[in-house]
Amino acid sequence: MHILVTLRPLARIMPSQWQQYVQNGLRMGYEDWLEHMLRRAPYEKPNPSFWRRHRHDRLVERWARAVGPERVTVVVVDDRDRDGLLRTFESLLGLPRNLLRPVPDTANRSLTLAETEMLRNLNVEFRGNGLPDELYSKLVRNGAVMHMKNACSPTPHDVKISTPRWAVEAAAEIAAGMSERIAGLGVRVLGDPALLSAVPKQTESGHAVGDEARISPEVAAQALYGALAAAASVPARPDRVRTVHQTSSKELVRVLGHRCLQRLRRR
Repeated sequence: MHILVTLRPLARIMPSQWQQYVQNGLRMGYEDWLEHMLRRAPYEKPNPSFWRRHRHDRLVERWARAVGPERVTVVVVDDRDRDGLLRTFESLLGLPRNLLRPVPDTANRSLTLAETEMLRNLNVEFRGNGLPDELYSKLVRNGAVMHMKNACSPTPHDVKISTPRWAVEAAAEIAAGMSERIAGLGVRVLGDPALLSAVPKQTESGHAVGDEARISPEVAAQALYGALAAAASVPARPDRVRTVHQTSSKELVRVLGHRCLQRLRRR
């Protein structure tokens, strides 16, 4: 058995993870979420799973402890080389070069800033009114969001989620420490570890949703249609029988009076 761990820069992972958490019901804005993940110890709220997944040094250490460091390979992904990961797998598996081909997957694409903010505001209304999680999963996650991602592709005019400079630098500092610790575990590392903690020369400072990040009518319509289609696919069920305790006193009196009149008429 051999374990292969692929790593990307933490600064690139954070916007992707935030919008993924929003798709699962998160109501917190991006900058507030970054504050909790990077500045507010113990960094477990609102998503304790984030650092369990992305403390990469601890992740690699767990695998090395389980199977031995000689059976673990870490691949540093260079996002500038789109096919680099496929070529790495071909080399490791002894496959002919260019045998593996990327497969487009619109359902796995990230949301734009406007799409994410629309969904986040919907989450606020949904959770604030106490609607059940089962309904959210059916109508929103697997209905509106899934149909919107499949039907609409982002355009060059769509605003992407951008991470503020302070958060990029904080993530890079954490990543540098993780890279140093991974290097001391005795595992094989492919690629340039410096990429994990590199800070881009220019980092955008975020966008005001009301000014620049506007969702197109087509995208909004596809999201709404997805929710309606999901609702229509639910089979109709007969009304459930209510117990006496689930019925109001006024209705009980009315039913009782109706039954008494029926008995008197029969007599």
